[in-house]
Formats: sequence, structure tokens, C-alpha cells
Amino acid sequence: MKERSSRLRAIRDLIQNQRIESQEKLLELLEEQSFAVTQATLSRDLKFLKVGKISDGMNGYYYTLPTSKYNSDSE
Repeated sequence: MKERSSRLRAIRDLIQNQRIESQEKLLELLEEQSFAVTQATLSRDLKFLKVGKISDGMNGYYYTLPTSKYNSDSE
């Protein structure tokens, strides 16, 4: 499962370092890093990582990671 753990790490890094508002944008960013991922797989990965969307209060929603230290490396 090396590819999966690498992909999950990339997803976490992207969400932590960029404002991502949609799965489509996240798929594009993953493809730029040479990850071939379907929307269904990405959706499962987001659920596994417990990624949520929060409001910025004005312009919409964006992805965020849970803040719990217990979820950090539960692959």
C-alpha cells in the first residue's frame, strides 16, 4: 500500500498548505504530483482522513483536516 500512503500524505500536505475548495481542484493538484486518482478513490481518501469543509465566513467553503493529534498518521 505504499502508493496509498504516499497519496494520503500528499493530500494532507496539499490541504494544509493551500486553500482547496473542491475535489476537482484537489484531483488536479494530485495529478500534477503524478498521482492517478479517480474521484471515487479521492472521496474515500478524504473520508479516511476525516477531512471536512469549513466556511470562510464570506466566500464559500474549503477543505480542512481535523486538529486531533490522534488522527495524524492512522494509515
